[in-house]
Amino acid sequence: MTPIIVKDHYNCRVKLNYSLKEINSKFETLRAQMVEQTVITQSTLDINENYARHILDYFNEIHVTKPYELPNSYLNDLYQFMIATGRSGARFARKVCAYSKQVLKWAVKEGLSPRIDAMNQVVPGATDSEDYLDTTYLSIFQLDKLWKFDFDALVKNDQISKQSADVLSSERDAFVFNCFSGMHHCDYTKKEFRIEPYKDALFLKGKRNKTKKPFAVKLLEPAVHILNKYGGEMNRLPVKSNKSRNATLKHIALYVGIPQLVTTKVARKTFCDIAINEMMMSTDDVAACLGLTSTKYLKNYGRIREKRLMKVMKSWHKLNKAS
Repeated sequence: MTPIIVKDHYNCRVKLNYSLKEINSKFETLRAQMVEQTVITQSTLDINENYARHILDYFNEIHVTKPYELPNSYLNDLYQFMIATGRSGARFARKVCAYSKQVLKWAVKEGLSPRIDAMNQVVPGATDSEDYLDTTYLSIFQLDKLWKFDFDALVKNDQISKQSADVLSSERDAFVFNCFSGMHHCDYTKKEFRIEPYKDALFLKGKRNKTKKPFAVKLLEPAVHILNKYGGEMNRLPVKSNKSRNATLKHIALYVGIPQLVTTKVARKTFCDIAINEMMMSTDDVAACLGLTSTKYLKNYGRIREKRLMKVMKSWHKLNKAS
């Protein structure tokens, strides 16, 4: 096929016969090369491919194949599509839009597409405020209820099969373990962490796959119980793909009576909330447990809540008396 050559707004010659699907494919190939060069991690590439899947589904939905066919309202329309179809919440929808904008800007830079007005849009909901950040977590009450929930009781009531109960139980164990370890799903799945005893406690240690930062966490009693349930061997802890685990967690939340949308990420955020607001750990210590490069990124996982402030902020009467 002979390339169609036109001039864009900047009077530059560009090819118009590249479809949006081809552009996404070329960008993913580039990202795969970046994985080989250790510029980005495989988990980042997997996340990018998931974004692309939603974006291509949207292109099919609106019957658009070429970048110059995208409407000026494209990013806002994509954002609304993600939420209206139940594919994601606001935060994930923003990430999908930001990724699509990144791909389009790259396509223009590489001469695969003319410059399009949709690129000039601000990603919907983008703000420096922390108010939009999704820090969904489970309370201590909910976490305890989940940990102790007996799925076999559902079998006795003929609500589910024994096989289903075993699956739900093992997935619950994996989720609860990560609520106490704070591990990212990909790090948990790789099983490159280790368990080390120190005095009368067990510590989980490893290195984040994404940041390459070391982390260390003291395992509290429920996590130790779960580890012992699987013979005390970390390699025997249940493993599933992120997509499969999230699908199972929806059923678990329904049976246990947890109203929040529970995903693998909620486990990491639950750990963060407990560490900050219940255990009163410093933000530096929490960031170290999570394997973050800086406390700057801690806002993505948790925030200081009223419960912590009630503990650390004394009453005026106590302050006045102390002086």
